[in-house]
Formats: sequence, C-alpha cells, structure tokens
Amino acid sequence: MRGLILIEQGRVALGDRPTPRPGPYEALIRVTAAAACNTDLEIVEHFIMPPVQGRFIGHECVGVIEEVGSEVSYFKPGDRVCVPALTPEWRSIEAQQGWATFSNGGMSFDWGLMRDGTFAEYVCCRDVDMNCGKIPDEVTDLQAVMVSDMISTAWNGLDNTHFRLGDNVAVFGIGPVGLCAIAGVRRKGAGRIFAIGTNPKGIELALEFGATDMISYKEGDVVAQIREKNGGPVDVSVLAGGNGSTVSQAYRLTRPGGQICSVNAFYDDVVISPGDWNSGMETKQMTGYQNTGGRWMFERYLNMLKYDKTFDPSKIITHINHGLEGLEETLWNKKKRECLKSVTILD
Repeated sequence: MRGLILIEQGRVALGDRPTPRPGPYEALIRVTAAAACNTDLEIVEHFIMPPVQGRFIGHECVGVIEEVGSEVSYFKPGDRVCVPALTPEWRSIEAQQGWATFSNGGMSFDWGLMRDGTFAEYVCCRDVDMNCGKIPDEVTDLQAVMVSDMISTAWNGLDNTHFRLGDNVAVFGIGPVGLCAIAGVRRKGAGRIFAIGTNPKGIELALEFGATDMISYKEGDVVAQIREKNGGPVDVSVLAGGNGSTVSQAYRLTRPGGQICSVNAFYDDVVISPGDWNSGMETKQMTGYQNTGGRWMFERYLNMLKYDKTFDPSKIITHINHGLEGLEETLWNKKKRECLKSVTILD
C-alpha cells in the first residue's frame, strides 16, 4: 500500500509499505479521508514524540472496513467508520483502572509512531469493536473526520467539566479544537461565551457556532477585556489554544471555585504566576483532557452530528486535496495562517 512516509526530520514523501493483515480483534480499513493536525507538523518538524522514520504519518481519518479479524463481531466489511486518533488497548490493566487512554505503555496515541499512520491507503485498527465509531448515513466523511480528533478532544473535555446552564465561559483559541469547544459549550447550555482569537475565518465560525463575544489579544490584555465586559471573572475557562503563559491567564480569569478545562497541547513550559492563583491558595479545578478513544463516545458524537443539523463541523475544513498525491500538501497546509483544517479525500 502507498502513503506518506516520514523520511527524515522535516521531510516526507510518498512510498510503499506492506499492507497489514488484521489480527483477531482488528480490522483493515480503506481510508477515504485523512486530516492533518498541528501535532503532525510538530512530529515531522520537531520530533516532539519518538517518531519512526520509514512509517506513514498521520492520526486522523475515516474509511470503509475491508476485512475484519476472527473475533470482531460488531463491524463487517463495507461499514463506514470514524477512526479515533487514540485507540486504547481495552484488554489492559489501565482499562481496568479506568484509564484505557494510557494503555500500551501510555501510548494509545501511536499512529505514525509505533505503527503506520493514517496518511495511507489503508490502516489496521486495533480492538476495532471497542474503538471505531460507525458513521450514520446522514453524516458525510468530511463531517465525520472532524470527530476523529478535533470534536472528540474538545467534547470529551467538556463532558468531564461541570458547569451549570447559563454559566459564562471563555474559550482560548479559535482553531479547530477551539471552534468545536465553542459549539460544545453552547450545546451544553453556557450563557455568555467569550472566544479569544484573531483568525478571520475562525472569528466568522466562532460567532456562527455560538460565541457571543470575540476577544482579540491584539487589543490588550484578554483577561482585563473579558473581566470588564463580564463584570468580573468567568465561571469556566477552556484552553483550546495558546502557549504556556495562557494557563496563567486562565487562572486569573476564572472565579474561585470555577473550572479550567485544558484540551490543548502545550510544547513549552507552563508557568502559573503566583499572583494569578493567589499564591496557590485560591481553589480552582484544572483538568487536562484529550480524545480518549472508545466506540461509545465516538458514536455519541457522531449521533450529535446526525440529529443536530445546526452544527456542521466540515465548515472548519478550509483546504481540501484529492488523491494520494495531495497528502503532502495537506500536511504543509497547516503551516498557513489561513488554514484551519486540511483534508485529503482519497477518491
């Protein structure tokens, strides 16, 4: 099979790899759409994780099941499936402890690292009955591929963040995860939603998806701006973008007893200023979440897209390529400021 291979740091190229045969609990999936993420760029350009040169890159895709293992019972060839960015080992001690995400030595996120990634003609998904989500007929591939990582990351964080109807929420970042978070907090019943960012397309979609106020970091301290508009701190802050200093801003912005939900990946040091946390003596709950994988979660989110026609996540996709030859451009599109989400359709 062909796909986009990591040749060396900063360089990828189309190449061939053996087509895998599924094990007893696995499925071979023909990829129909693959999406690029900022993490792919970080892996390729900066080796932030232990990538394996010579393997296919990528961790987001949807496809059609071609072959299933002898113990697979839920899926069959021909089923359209959303493939999670994280595919835990559900038959593991970590799963029994309630943390399946951290199975496989803490690396259930291993597409393109410990096994071939999703920028390819086929992927072989472990424990497919427990991991993949069946795509409803009413949901398109471009909508479903947004569930693979962006929606599932944002909404899993919100699933685990308690707030009440009408609570005021600030969302840091209006990239794909931030936009999905805005749609999520609106559907979960937030009152006023402050969205922080400056990307023009991101602003347009943030307002469409439910933000009530746009905040620009180019116009001064975002915490001061929001506190002035809100008449004080917010109830919940969602970290879906920014750098290490953004965490300290979220602490300063969130009320005592409030919640800070991080669904962001930080690649620099996170430092919380003592003044922003009352020298560590102000009670606030901060939790970090990622896409945890799991069929139950994925099929819930896919059903949201089936039944809630007011949110179309495919609008976040700004760049579309076609065919295997488009995979490399899909990766490098993520370097462009105007690119929110980049996808290759393998037709």
